[in-house]
Amino acid sequence: PPVPAPAVRTPFQSRIVEEDGWETIPKKSKKKKFPKQQAAPGLANAAATNGASLSVTIDASRIGIIIGPKGATMNAIQEKTGTKLDVNAPKLDDTKPSGNNQRSSKKQTATVVITEGTSETRQLAKTTILDLADRGYAALLQAEGFGESSVSVHPRFLSEIVGPGGKIIKAIQSNLDVKLTIPKTDWTPKTMQIGNIAPSVRVGIAGDNPQKVKTAKQVLRDLCDYHHHEVTHPGFCHKEIYVPHEFFHCVIGTRGSEIKHIRGNYRVDVYMPSEESWCTTENVVCVGKPNDVKKAISYIELLMDRDSESREQKYSDELGGDSHGW
Repeated sequence: PPVPAPAVRTPFQSRIVEEDGWETIPKKSKKKKFPKQQAAPGLANAAATNGASLSVTIDASRIGIIIGPKGATMNAIQEKTGTKLDVNAPKLDDTKPSGNNQRSSKKQTATVVITEGTSETRQLAKTTILDLADRGYAALLQAEGFGESSVSVHPRFLSEIVGPGGKIIKAIQSNLDVKLTIPKTDWTPKTMQIGNIAPSVRVGIAGDNPQKVKTAKQVLRDLCDYHHHEVTHPGFCHKEIYVPHEFFHCVIGTRGSEIKHIRGNYRVDVYMPSEESWCTTENVVCVGKPNDVKKAISYIELLMDRDSESREQKYSDELGGDSHGW
């Protein structure tokens, strides 16, 4: 009879628990610490020459995140992994272009050398450093229950999520105690779209509280749909008004004079629908304080009424001239 093939054991994989789009990153159980034995000088030198170390190369501009305030982040990595980190970063003067080499915009890098510990803990330290440099946070340094989620958005909304000077993203992160990761993209407003599929990128959200991460997801959706949320724009509201396409010119005005007047005089933001704006509504959206939005909507209605009266007057004048002739 045929001999059955021996069973193949699959390697153990870390389990990810998904709860409503929330991915909880399980933490490894801590091993008992044993007192370190003093190695003989000869053995220590042998270990150093054997190259028991790892090197991590990152962007020099991200080295401050690795070190942290007064070295707190670097000390936390060393404590949790039992390793030692040595940072080799270029001097500030080296990162600035010299007078004779203005065009040489070579990217500056920094190297973090990881020593001591085991091969497993050194690899864990390396992964933590790469995560910090890439996303600004690492699961190893977070509290229990830390998890990640994401929201898919059009690339044009990334600048709105960040805000001027990072004002909006800072408000989300500080008020909800979450970390946002803004992806890199080559998309520009001049990028040609192929077919009916709009481009999209995923904004990462991470935090210790699932409810706050869920709220952060809603904040991002509202920013893309209505350009405001109570977390980022306290006291703001939005109102939509239907403006037929033939009245767009009177709302925008000559060289944008009317829409500039609305934004400046009523202190509101006005968003006109178009194929390039990827709006979720076909209406004109006004965003600002409730009283300011009300005044702006009334002014837009006045502009359309004036344009309608002007058209009717022109039409009646043309008919009136023909009637006198008959």
